[in-house]
Amino acid sequence: MPVIIAFAACVLIWGSTWYAIEFQLGVVAKEWSVAYRFALAAVLLQAWCMLRGMKAIFGTRGHVFAAGLGIFLFGINYLLVYAGTEHLTSGLVAVAFSTLSLMNILSARIFLRTPIHLPVLGAALLGIGGLAMVFGHEISQFSWEDKTMVGLAFCMAATVTASLGNTIAASDTAKKFPILPFTALALFYSSGFNVLVALASGEPMIFDTGLGYTASLLYLSVFGTVIAFTLYLWLIAEIGVARAGYISVVMPLVALTISTIYEGFIWSSAALVGLALIIVGNAMIIRLKGEDKEKTETQSQPG
Repeated sequence: MPVIIAFAACVLIWGSTWYAIEFQLGVVAKEWSVAYRFALAAVLLQAWCMLRGMKAIFGTRGHVFAAGLGIFLFGINYLLVYAGTEHLTSGLVAVAFSTLSLMNILSARIFLRTPIHLPVLGAALLGIGGLAMVFGHEISQFSWEDKTMVGLAFCMAATVTASLGNTIAASDTAKKFPILPFTALALFYSSGFNVLVALASGEPMIFDTGLGYTASLLYLSVFGTVIAFTLYLWLIAEIGVARAGYISVVMPLVALTISTIYEGFIWSSAALVGLALIIVGNAMIIRLKGEDKEKTETQSQPG
């Protein structure tokens, strides 16, 4: 599969999941919604692997890395994002989570000893700056005196845990296993973790049988998790964790496009300049996707 198609698919799917998540909030506690989402995704992906005859022997080390991936990327990350969205506007959440592109660069350097490529760093900074201009009005309303600071702390902590999960996926140990069985195993570990968190929260284990909740749950499980994360983990192996992280900068634009059509979002001149910066950064990432790939991956430590 061409890299650009996988990249675009992740952007389009995750950009639209922002609205699907809104249907998950309300009747069912966020802890149980996260648990349902990843448990269903785990069952579906494992069933697909069994139907296709995809098997893998993981060993102790493989199980440890799969558990780490599941807990950080599919567990703690999402619980923190859901908590952060209770105190922040969607624009601030988008800007905060776009720093994942920088977090990936730093974590890859620290844990994988991957060299920092200045063009990739520059593209990430351009994208984050552009996204900040797009959501400039919401940022201007940020206050240090209310719970928005708490929401920001949750979202920034989420980017750190997501970056740690990405680094695990980029390790030599994780890349030894077929992507689909390894992802399915990680999802099963995340399911157990999320269920334990939900039980510890004391929230009642209930389910909303309404069309909005069940349809959004299916979309988030199948498209937002099984398909998008499989493509994303493949991208990490193909272009590196730093470049794959740029998806976090581009995907809010999909949500903003939906908002423009259905909610009447008006583009200011500053927002248009920000959009141009994001496009330039995206073009840099695409142009650089094949450069230094071998050097980037072979210099990483065995994970």
